[in-house]
Amino acid sequence: VFVMIKLDKPALKESVADTLMGTAINLPLVWVVLSLCLMFTHNALIISLAQAGVLTVVAIIRRYCTRMYFKRREE
Repeated sequence: VFVMIKLDKPALKESVADTLMGTAINLPLVWVVLSLCLMFTHNALIISLAQAGVLTVVAIIRRYCTRMYFKRREE
């Protein structure tokens, strides 16, 4: 049984753009944070907390910028 779902194309474009930007930013960022952490500790908990903190802050900033960009395009 096929269910027709009406996609919100602008929302889909925004989601794809944000996800691709997130991947492009996060892969090198994870490597940098991990490399820096390994200079000071090998404690997995500390490294995980540092990674989570940095990635969360960057994700909030990235998501805000992405939303503002697409919001301006809608106006």
